[in-house]
Amino acid sequence: MSRQTAGDAIAVVSVLVVVVIVAGQLAGQPVLLGYVTSGSMAPTLEAGDGFVAVPAAASGPVEEGDVVVFEAIELDGGGTTTHRVVGATPDGYLTKGDNNPFRDQDGDEPPVTEDRIVATALQVNGEVVRIPGLGTAITGVRDVAAGAVVGVTAAVGLDWSPGQNGLSGLFIGLGLALLLFIFVDDLRNAGRRAQSRDRSRGDDGLDARWVALLLALLILVPANAAMIAPSGTHHVTVDGGDLPAGTLPGDRVENEFTAENNGLITMLVVLETTHPESEFDRTQLAVPRGESVTATLSTTAPGSGERATVTVSEHRYFLVVPPSLILRLHSIHPAVAVGAFNLLVLGSIATLLGALLGSGSRRVRERRRGASLSVQLRRLFR
Repeated sequence: MSRQTAGDAIAVVSVLVVVVIVAGQLAGQPVLLGYVTSGSMAPTLEAGDGFVAVPAAASGPVEEGDVVVFEAIELDGGGTTTHRVVGATPDGYLTKGDNNPFRDQDGDEPPVTEDRIVATALQVNGEVVRIPGLGTAITGVRDVAAGAVVGVTAAVGLDWSPGQNGLSGLFIGLGLALLLFIFVDDLRNAGRRAQSRDRSRGDDGLDARWVALLLALLILVPANAAMIAPSGTHHVTVDGGDLPAGTLPGDRVENEFTAENNGLITMLVVLETTHPESEFDRTQLAVPRGESVTATLSTTAPGSGERATVTVSEHRYFLVVPPSLILRLHSIHPAVAVGAFNLLVLGSIATLLGALLGSGSRRVRERRRGASLSVQLRRLFR
């Protein structure tokens, strides 16, 4: 294998690794990399440190001493938590932060069952593989990007302030775009070098368009799953024989509808019902990552011995553009809003490739000698 071929192979693997990490974050489960935001695991993992996260499906049986990432129910209001397994019971595993004096289960957190474990931190010779400052770097760049985006949107007259969590999608997209830009630039220059060596040789190298298509699929498949899988139709039933104390038939009865978001990017959840005697106190919920937001559904109480069933439609969209635009597309049809997101991703990649490669039938002119853009960028970030 030539040095250039090996370099291209490393570039392909690097791109795929980044995409897998992004896909895992969109799904709300750390894949390959994770980081902690508190000091509960110090000194093993300080606040802001990263670690290598092995997905539960590939990590094998959980043993005492493993550091696991699990879906907490009560800790810090729920969401993913990274703590060490310190014991096991028939009901599940007992966990504890290395810096905490008590086990999680000494409070309100129930034992951790297998289905709530999403990843295990990689350990070598009993020590967690730590990446110092990974989380601090990510949140720092995201803070800077948040200020920049809010400033730009204000300058062009858009009323949109998504916050740090809502900006994650844009942050990921820009990072992937830059990585793809560097990668395609490498491929283009490699192709030109090969062409200059042998004009008569056919093009049997790696086609950047197929790489871009693979990238698009790896991004869009988990992204669409995150939007579509939790969406659908729900049924809320009010039993006239089991009404709250003091409630009479014809009174208004309230039920809470909670939308959760275990992914990385803030979701816009749209709630709808066609029941003539039911309504939500709010129909659009912006749900930040790792959090839940509750809306109240009120309906007319049925008579004794009767039941009222209210059908609720839930639709989810990534909040990476102003909500007004998403709602406008949703009002046409939910599929239009989802399709627009897919077209945005595909269009961005196609535009990038068009700018880099131009028309395939056009002869590529030799560029002036000098370092490629990818080399210049690497030098910049050294």
